[in-house]
Amino acid sequence: MKRNKSINLVGLLLLVLVFCCFVGCGRVTKISGTVKFSDGEPVDFGYVVFDNGHNSYVGTIKKDGTYITGGVKEVEGIPDGVYKIWLTSTEKRTDEVYDDNKNLISYTDVPRVAEKYCLAEKTDLTFEVKKGGTKTYNIVVERP
Repeated sequence: MKRNKSINLVGLLLLVLVFCCFVGCGRVTKISGTVKFSDGEPVDFGYVVFDNGHNSYVGTIKKDGTYITGGVKEVEGIPDGVYKIWLTSTEKRTDEVYDDNKNLISYTDVPRVAEKYCLAEKTDLTFEVKKGGTKTYNIVVERP
């Protein structure tokens, strides 16, 4: 009988360990924050990219400038490490030209943020992710 209790305890500990591995147990972190211009106006569309040189993790920028990385599930987030931060898809279309069938045939993309924030090679924004949970990283960028 004592042996069965030991086996049950070991089995329970293994189950907890496996559960922790699958739900993160502090291995990933959700990052949320805002993306604003230096005058306080929000960047109202695009994506924030956290890039460690091997993997990229993305958060969608909403109209109010807020973003969150990771998804709905607890296991989604960003692993610990140092990341370069850059923005993508922040251009605004202008000069749209349509044909007679209302098909878009040409347009001009106008950058909304300074180029250095749109290229992983040029960005000076970095963030170190430590431990699990949720962290805040507010980003301030310059206009082009």
